[in-house]
Amino acid sequence: MAAIAVLGWDALVSDPGGLSLRDGTWHEDGPILPVELAHLTPQRVLVPVLCRGADLIRVLWAYMGTDTVGEAVWSLSQAEGSKPENVGFLDLATGEHWCRTVDERLPDIRAWAEEKNAGGEHIDVVIWNDLKPNFEKKARRELSVESVVSYLKDLRPESKVHAREYLERLPDRIRTPVIDAVRERREEIWSAHGESA
Repeated sequence: MAAIAVLGWDALVSDPGGLSLRDGTWHEDGPILPVELAHLTPQRVLVPVLCRGADLIRVLWAYMGTDTVGEAVWSLSQAEGSKPENVGFLDLATGEHWCRTVDERLPDIRAWAEEKNAGGEHIDVVIWNDLKPNFEKKARRELSVESVVSYLKDLRPESKVHAREYLERLPDRIRTPVIDAVRERREEIWSAHGESA
């Protein structure tokens, strides 16, 4: 039986849905990782993901309510509306890991978990959303503040509603250049094409 920590930086923090958490508490002292609003879902919702070269931010973490890695990975993938292969993990005891986005950050995740354990926590395995950035490929434009603002403004009304609902559920403490710009320019973005801010 393993004590499993899940890292969070997206809407699951404020709305965990079916994610199996031990006590529902998200801690604000997670590792520092590169995160940006850089993945487009099939529903055209833009979500924050680990992104090589992005600004480093401190993410959140919580204990999973399951003690097997397979169940934890399945729970996170289902809550994210994704597949198990889009969940990264690091087993502190064996060194076994899976990460397709920022594998150079695995030592940082390990160091963070070891520091937490030295301070009295009990973390055996760390898991996280490992969706790859795909905005540039799917939106056919570079990832920048202006490109994202333009993309969001140009969404069809029904897609815009879903995008807005998701982005408004992001934790306030998750701040990146693109997320900050979307928040600051929300009236401009969401009122385009007749949607009220």
